[in-house]
Amino acid sequence: MADRGRRGAGAPRGAGELTLTAIPAVLRDRRLLLGAAGLAVVLVVFAAGALVGGWRPFSSEPEVYTFGPGGDIPTFELFDGQCASGKLGDGAVYGSGTDTPCGDPHDVEVVGTATPLNESRQVIYPGAEALADFGRAFCAMVVSSGEVAQNASGVDRSDLRVAAIVPGEAAFDAPNGPDTGSSGGRLVSCLITRADGQKLTDRFSVI
Repeated sequence: MADRGRRGAGAPRGAGELTLTAIPAVLRDRRLLLGAAGLAVVLVVFAAGALVGGWRPFSSEPEVYTFGPGGDIPTFELFDGQCASGKLGDGAVYGSGTDTPCGDPHDVEVVGTATPLNESRQVIYPGAEALADFGRAFCAMVVSSGEVAQNASGVDRSDLRVAAIVPGEAAFDAPNGPDTGSSGGRLVSCLITRADGQKLTDRFSVI
């Protein structure tokens, strides 16, 4: 009877040692190629979205626009909780004539505001970078705090863009100027709009 414990020629294996089957190089290369192809598809989708209409997913790091003379948004007179018509982007104007009931189709909604420096005091303009950093941090806190509803009229919060609207230097230095509205030129506002460019039809602010 053949000895079932006998092994052929070759180096002995230790007790309980496992033998790992080597993966053929062809299979390894194929897996690497498939993984790289999958990653490339994801990157292409995100890049294409960013190029079409400025799309970006709902993010804890909001975009930043300056307002006032010489800013990205020449006129900004919206207040907290207000909805308005007009696509968000460079050159947009949000004066009193753009006010829109939040129950009607609209493009943007203000979901939070803050004034980092008192408008009644003579203070030095802190610089674009400092205001942008404040705006990003403040608006990220607003959208993660529960002040923005998870869903409104079938639109999910993940389908939104978030932007911080901060004063440009001219608006900051003349906070009661004609292009700043009753809220003043040192106000930082958090705006939401749909990432796909479609209209909002309900309020996201939790009142």
